[in-house]
Amino acid sequence: MVIFDLDGTLANIEHRIHFIQGKKRKWRDFFAACIDDKPHEAVITILQALYPLFKIYIVSGRSDEVRKQTEDWLRLNHVPYHHLIMRKEGDHIPDTILKISWVHQGLIPKDHILCVFDDRNKVVKMWRDAGITCFQVVEGDF
Repeated sequence: MVIFDLDGTLANIEHRIHFIQGKKRKWRDFFAACIDDKPHEAVITILQALYPLFKIYIVSGRSDEVRKQTEDWLRLNHVPYHHLIMRKEGDHIPDTILKISWVHQGLIPKDHILCVFDDRNKVVKMWRDAGITCFQVVEGDF
């Protein structure tokens, strides 16, 4: 399987990053604006090329309260996948803990992971520290 992060990896989130900068982070507004994300075409093209060969997991710290908008965005931008795993509404644990917990819980079978595509420095480090190859598609430090 190949894992792709969503925000910052498949989707360009520059237009909404201001919601989570500074002391008062507006996560609900940040997630709600996801439908207007521009696609990262190069990353999506890689995903499309891998789709016939591997199970594609999209693993996101995005709240599942915007699951429908997320699925619509993926469809509109021609992003095929087998599994979409999202943060439960109201869960605010850091992505570095959340995503690896999905591996430990068996939602993502570690033995089947070929590699991961992600953007955030801390999350990339987390994958690599777990012994999983991770390609950092852009510099991300939010």
